[in-house]
Amino acid sequence: MLPLSGSLETVGTHGKRAVEQAIADVNDGDGILGRPVELTAIDSKGNPDTAVEGYQSLVDEGVVGFVGALVSDASIALAPKAADDGIMEMSPASTNPKLSDAGTADGRKYFGRTVPSDILQAIAMAKILDAPQYVGAESVALLAIDNAFGSGLAAEVSANLDATVVADVGYDPSADSFDAVLDDVFADDPDAVGFVSVPGQEHGILDAYGASDYEAPWVFSAGMFSGDVPSYYEGFYSASLSSVRTDGYFNLSRRLSDIAPLAPYAANAYDALFLMAAAAEKAGEASGPAISETIQSVSGGTGHTVSVGEFDRVRSLVSAGRDLNYQGAASGVDLTSSLEPLSSYLVERIHGGNVEQLELLQRQFFESGGGQ
Repeated sequence: MLPLSGSLETVGTHGKRAVEQAIADVNDGDGILGRPVELTAIDSKGNPDTAVEGYQSLVDEGVVGFVGALVSDASIALAPKAADDGIMEMSPASTNPKLSDAGTADGRKYFGRTVPSDILQAIAMAKILDAPQYVGAESVALLAIDNAFGSGLAAEVSANLDATVVADVGYDPSADSFDAVLDDVFADDPDAVGFVSVPGQEHGILDAYGASDYEAPWVFSAGMFSGDVPSYYEGFYSASLSSVRTDGYFNLSRRLSDIAPLAPYAANAYDALFLMAAAAEKAGEASGPAISETIQSVSGGTGHTVSVGEFDRVRSLVSAGRDLNYQGAASGVDLTSSLEPLSSYLVERIHGGNVEQLELLQRQFFESGGGQ
């Protein structure tokens, strides 16, 4: 359940290819409990209403779990439906904090994700904006895409900032003009801009900024330092997921070399499918409830390590009664009881037209309250 058309088409189609690769790897390892995995693909178009309509097709197909949705609005709409139907939903990209408690029925949690909650990203963005070795802002304007993801993350950034928030502005990526939005952002001359968007829906507002006379450092949410970097990004920062540096990521990239570099969240989509398959194998039952009960145990802990492409090893270890610790393409994917990872973030900056890595904020940083 991914956007295979529209403004998020590239992100969605790369995610679908990653899921197809995961299915191929599972089936090359003789499938789940000796049975092949079959794929039903639904185009959500990045729209919650379309996702809800398409979800019924998954129910009709008798799925036990699905990878999706991508955007938080769609996942928020789908999570209670999946829980009521006993279907496991694993999102590769929905980061809204509300989803930490979503999708619960009969004591089981049917919504999980292979990306962390926005609370972590907010703490990282606030650190970059506040810290004197980075932006060191005393006043900040927040600019966020106008949806559940944008408003949710912007609210968390605001809650974690020491700096004064002088503007909190939403924007529609499909607008014909962004001049009025930028005027609102810079009305009180902020020291910096905290910018929340998603890959593919940021270009209009940023191009308008590049053509304007406004000037201030920006701190981006994750996933937007990729491809060609415009000259006006110089000195911009990002709180970026550090996940793309795992061995599993490079393994997956080689397998999908025809579409490299992978779009954001493609690796997370691979992990979502593989984890559900490993959970079903471990549980001895290919059902939503069985996956829900088992997926945390195969994602981390002290078990034997398995990674990208190693479903034959999953089956061998399960047959031998051994525990599993999946080390994924996107991260270690050690899921909490809320079925979400506590991932590391990188502080990155554009310097001389290149992405410069400045600091790794590891899991322990967030477990201690972001150093507060």
